[in-house]
Amino acid sequence: MRSPGHVISHAVSEFFRKTGVQVYRHPAFFFWIPVLLTIFSAIGLFRWNEENRIWYLYSPSGAPSHYEHKVANEFFDDRGGKFWLEVSITAHDMGNLLRREHLDSIDALSQYLQFNFTVPCAKTIKATKNCSFDDLCSGACNDNQVIPIFNLIYRNATQRLHPNFRLTFPTMHLYNDEYYVGEHFAGVQIDRKTNLISHVKVIMLYFRTDRQNMVVGDALKRWEEKLIDFTANYKNPLLNISSTSDGIVSQEVRRNGMSCVPFFNLSIVLVFFFIFVTNWRQHFSLSHNVVMAFLGIVGPLMAVGTTFGLLLLLGVPFNSITLVMPFLIIGVGCDDVFIIIHAHRKADKNTSLEDQMAHTMEEAGPSITVTSLTNCLSFAIGILTPTPAISLFCLYTTVAVLVDFIYQLTFFVAAMVYEERRAAAQRVKIEEKIKKTSNEKGSITPVDSEYTIVEKTIAMKKHHNGVVSKYCRVLNGWQTRFLLFIVLVFYWYISYKGCASMEIQMDTSNLILKDSPLNGIKYIYEQFVWREGQLILVFVNAPPDVSTDQGQHAMFSLVDRFERLPFAMGRNSTSFWLRTFLSQSTLYVNSNQTFYKLLDNWMQDPENGGSRWNDMVRLKKNGNEVIGIQKFLFATGYSMGELAGWNTRSQIQHVWRNVVNEYSKYNVTIFQPYSFYVDQLDSIGSNTASTVIVAALTMDFVCFLMIPSMSSILSSTIAMISINVGVFGFLSLWGVNLDPISMCTTLMSIGFSVDFTAHISYHYYRNPITWTTDERLADALRNIGWPMLQAGFSTILCVAPLLLVDSYMVLVFFKTIFLVITLGLLHGIVFLPALLLTVGRAQQKPNCKKVSEAHFEEKTITEQKMPIEFTEITKVDGEEKPESPRKQERSSG
Repeated sequence: MRSPGHVISHAVSEFFRKTGVQVYRHPAFFFWIPVLLTIFSAIGLFRWNEENRIWYLYSPSGAPSHYEHKVANEFFDDRGGKFWLEVSITAHDMGNLLRREHLDSIDALSQYLQFNFTVPCAKTIKATKNCSFDDLCSGACNDNQVIPIFNLIYRNATQRLHPNFRLTFPTMHLYNDEYYVGEHFAGVQIDRKTNLISHVKVIMLYFRTDRQNMVVGDALKRWEEKLIDFTANYKNPLLNISSTSDGIVSQEVRRNGMSCVPFFNLSIVLVFFFIFVTNWRQHFSLSHNVVMAFLGIVGPLMAVGTTFGLLLLLGVPFNSITLVMPFLIIGVGCDDVFIIIHAHRKADKNTSLEDQMAHTMEEAGPSITVTSLTNCLSFAIGILTPTPAISLFCLYTTVAVLVDFIYQLTFFVAAMVYEERRAAAQRVKIEEKIKKTSNEKGSITPVDSEYTIVEKTIAMKKHHNGVVSKYCRVLNGWQTRFLLFIVLVFYWYISYKGCASMEIQMDTSNLILKDSPLNGIKYIYEQFVWREGQLILVFVNAPPDVSTDQGQHAMFSLVDRFERLPFAMGRNSTSFWLRTFLSQSTLYVNSNQTFYKLLDNWMQDPENGGSRWNDMVRLKKNGNEVIGIQKFLFATGYSMGELAGWNTRSQIQHVWRNVVNEYSKYNVTIFQPYSFYVDQLDSIGSNTASTVIVAALTMDFVCFLMIPSMSSILSSTIAMISINVGVFGFLSLWGVNLDPISMCTTLMSIGFSVDFTAHISYHYYRNPITWTTDERLADALRNIGWPMLQAGFSTILCVAPLLLVDSYMVLVFFKTIFLVITLGLLHGIVFLPALLLTVGRAQQKPNCKKVSEAHFEEKTITEQKMPIEFTEITKVDGEEKPESPRKQERSSG
């Protein structure tokens, strides 16, 4: 049964044949347009726009975490947005930090970073031109004041037991005031006799403030960069420190992607030599082999440059994960080069160069179109995924594959025309020199020209008795096919077990290099900070009138709900300004001020501690008079203990959001800095499944349109599914989890898997049905088998330098490429041919073999009398032009 591809494939072949003629006749146009477009696209570098915000890139665009981040930013945007940086401190021996020398060193470090660690700043901030964090800070700048207070009390054994100084956890009490220390201390042990803190493994310092304006924001950025360098080079005999912030995380994520760049040159060199060696022919000059290898690598490089330039020019942001794309494009582009070169060498060298180029495009064009189209569509589907990092990577890769496809069939083929003309002219000179030398010696030395050798090779291949044919006959035996079926069933079983064991997991270390300083602080967070205490911010954006009992009870009820949820640390961990205000308002009992006027005065009173709540409340004013509260936030702590994993965090996040929905009339929103990970975990499974299904169906549809047989739809689909199941399963067994990185490689795997199935199926079903199945298969393997092997090994060689990068992201890309190429070649050379032979035997008519033998004998006799064409090359206006061929009868002898 014939598919629409039978009609379309003929139309496509005819289109490329005509295109080959046009490229031959107008090579300058097809050569220079891609070159000029590449040069023009360089303008896009002036619109460089980089996006490395981890919370934005790795969560779905419509996820709740985006809205929660927006609400948090809006709360602080009236003061320029929030700046935050955290410093973690541990002992060299990971022991108790409450030892006298350790705690004194931490106290001194905290004071130094707050007041004496300076950077240059504008005169509008400080006249001395050097600003400390205290100079740049606005609002509540005393986050770390608990450290010197705690140290002052703890160093005196008598004061520790004083009833007015209770060093309890997670809140310590000083007279009537409370200080939450749960976010500063981790790895805490409590003395059972006194219920006081006796052991601390980790102390956290927090530097949080408002950016206020661009001038202060720039100074804070310089302060952050200097602190990053300070922590990286910090030397202390007692302490280890590390730091983290939005800027540090973005910098490390960017460094992860940029780590690929130095190894790109190595990939280019390796692929160049691979093309040079595998396409070497003794009857071609050294210069010809070098030029063809060079041209083969230039086209993909131009495609990469054009893609980055054009997308940046259009305002598409750059993300460091896209730097893996050039390695893929070099591999894909070289695949096309091998097919084009192989098709050109199969062309009859007795015809004119114009006919040879037409034949080359007719042979290579449809094959390259199928694979490029499937790769392009596979990544194009990924553009629709809601995760920006995946969408950006797929957009860059889609455009690059499309541009490379166009460049290879224009620039490379046009360059090949120029090179063939040059080689032909050189060949004529050599033949004339040999002829002249022979005449002088009085003898004629037989010379095997390129045409003769190729002609002999073609004649030899027409006999169905070579290694490939013998391999196909062995493969056609039922014993071989039965054994392969058993192997395939075992392979499917192992792959299924791997797919079933693949876990959905989001790990921050997957986005950074193994030597990143963030890995150290990640360990501290996961092993200590998140286990023992973590704050959640709750924003109330439409509060009731808290001057009334009803409004106060409503807010206390909201706070109480969060304090009673699973893993909550309770009231002692909550920072809620209203509780403290009501308890201290008795100091103003004789005042005639209104509730809100009293609140305003209290929040500006540093002596009674009200000023430290100023950053958590936005007052509503009518002129200078406070008439209410516009919005506020409170914080409460959660401790997950040994269950402090992403699954537990995901469960808690959903519980928080459910509580928020119950108080929708107050426009309540929760904020937790790592909530975007939870949203990614929630969506990655369904997004991957839907994307894979749509991509697979799209690939089938492309094969349906391009390959000239309905049987190919079934065989190609089975092989493609088998390859991808194997890739996913073996990735899981190889230690890869389902995350945004592996989702990108999943789309890559689907697109690449079609390459191996489409090439074989296309060439197999293109052959006459009068041939036997093993003859059709042998011809297909001879036509595309070697270029397919070249393409597979060159792609692996192209990404091999990435093994030198110690990064999870880069390693996952290499693992995927290695698996899809290895399994693709096995299916393309072994399993799919066996399937085609099985399907073909079921469809073959009983008398097909006789018809095939008669056809083969008749074809052989005809070929023995086939005229040989010789092309004479003359010079017209200094340019070599082929004249009409002369024909000579070739005898059977």
